[in-house]
Order: sequence, then structure tokens, then C-alpha cells
Amino acid sequence: MEIKSEARATDRILRPSLQQLDALDADSIVCGYYEDVRPLPGLMGFLDWRLCGRLSRLLEAGTITGAADEKVLFPTLGRVPAPRLFLYGWGKRTEGRDKGQERVKAMLEIVDKAKGKKVVFAFPEPPDNSLHLVDDVEKSLGNRLVGVF
Repeated sequence: MEIKSEARATDRILRPSLQQLDALDADSIVCGYYEDVRPLPGLMGFLDWRLCGRLSRLLEAGTITGAADEKVLFPTLGRVPAPRLFLYGWGKRTEGRDKGQERVKAMLEIVDKAKGKKVVFAFPEPPDNSLHLVDDVEKSLGNRLVGVF
């Protein structure tokens, strides 16, 4: 069952939930996240739950940080439907908002290089002023786009 947000303009924007995550048919999830927003909100929080807190432990250890332009490929080991999780750091929340278009472009390049065929795209939470970039994501990924969180 697909749950959609009625307040958003596109029919591919999904509301983060465990149900929504478990129902995904994707080979890649690409998530942006801020270095100064904790605990992990939105889809990242649900991913962390399904991954038994592994993302939180990596953050606590300083292995991943969310610093601007940080790139991490994380195997999901069958705990979520997509086998590959790409994390992309947006830096501090205040600077990430100002560089949204640049960050989205970099995230899309990652999944293009990895040859993602069924891609889920997640803006960092809270999305602030990022949602106007949904059209860029849809244009770039076309029919490869499964949904946007």
C-alpha cells in the first residue's frame, strides 16, 4: 500500500514510514543527511531502525558524519528491500539549504555512476527549502525513479 502526502505537488513523493520503506521496489536508495540534525529523522531514522541502529553507531563513532559532500555506500544486507544505500552529506543544516541544487546534482551523479535502475531519492530531513528540487530529481531519473522522500 502506497501512502502519499497530499500536501506535496508530485505523486512520487512518499511519506516516511516503516510500511513505506518495506514496500519499496528499488535497487538503490540515495539519502541526503545533515551533520547537525540528530537523532536521524525521516527516512534515515526508519533505515537506522531496520538496520538495527548501525547508522547511529557509525555516527557516534565518527565513522560517518554528514559533513558536506561526504559519500558513503552502505550495504543493507537484506534488511531493507534495496540492497544499496548511498548516503550523501549535506553539511550543516544552514549551509545545506543554500546549496541544495548542488547537493541534489551530486546525489544524482552517484546513482548514475552506480547504474541505479530503480532509485529512491531522499532529501535530508527536515526538508526546509529542498522540495522545490523534486522536479530536478524527476527529470534526471525519469522512469528509474521509484519515489522521493
